[in-house]
Order: sequence, then structure tokens, then C-alpha cells
Amino acid sequence: MKMACAKACALFAVAAAPWAAAGQDASANPLNKVIQLMDDLSAKVVAEGEAEAKAFHEYQEWCDEASHNAQFAIEDATKQKAKLEAQIGELSSDIEVAVSRIEKLSGSTASAEADLKNATLIREKEAADFAASEKELMDTVDTLGRAIGILEKEMAKN
Repeated sequence: MKMACAKACALFAVAAAPWAAAGQDASANPLNKVIQLMDDLSAKVVAEGEAEAKAFHEYQEWCDEASHNAQFAIEDATKQKAKLEAQIGELSSDIEVAVSRIEKLSGSTASAEADLKNATLIREKEAADFAASEKELMDTVDTLGRAIGILEKEMAKN
């Protein structure tokens, strides 16, 4: 585009040269006015092109940076995912171990409760037997005590 504008300006400059050489006022010459407008337009197009090129370059840098950041985030997330999956596997095995231990302890608890119930029944039976034996022995001691008292009275009379 720059090349085409430059050629057009050169063509108009060559065409306007005879009027300028004739001594006519350059600002009054319509061809000079067109050349001036073309030069202004060419400068405006070049300035806008440079501004667009700068904006595109900045956008391209932003895209590259965003892509780099996204790639880093993906790599980081992938590493974190692998770590978390390993941790999940480890914790799952810990859960299985804990569940088996809970089942074992539940069985032990049920067995211990049954043993406690049996022991309690035995202790209650033994306590009842002891109470009966103690009552019998107390009765025997009481009877012996009365017998001793009677014997002492009879011996004191003789």
C-alpha cells in the first residue's frame, strides 16, 4: 500500500511540475492540492498502520504470555492431580485397614460382652451360694454359741 501511494504521489508530482515551472501559485494549482491531500492521506494511513502494528504486537505478546501462564497452570494442576490421586489411593487403603480393624474390634467387643455376661451370672450364682453358706455358718455359730453357753451353765452347776 505504501508503494502504491508513493507511486501515485510521484506521478502527481511529475504532472504538477509544468504548472510550478510556469510560475503559477502552487497552492492555487488543483493538482498540487490533490498531491497535498494524497500526501496527507498517505501519512495518515502510514501512522494508522504503525499504530495497528504496535497494537497487534502488544496483543500477540499478551496472547503468548497468557498461553505460557495457561500451560504452566496446566502442568501445575497435572502434578497436583497426580499427588492427590496418590493420596486418595493411600487413604483408601488406610480406610480398608481401619474397616477391617473395626470389624475385628467389634467381634472382640461382642465376645468380651458375652464373657462379661457369663462372668456376671457366675458371680451372681457364687454370691447367692456364699450368702446361703454364710447364713448356714452363722446359724451354726449361733447354735454353737448357745450350746457353749448351756454347757458352761451346766458345768458351773456341777
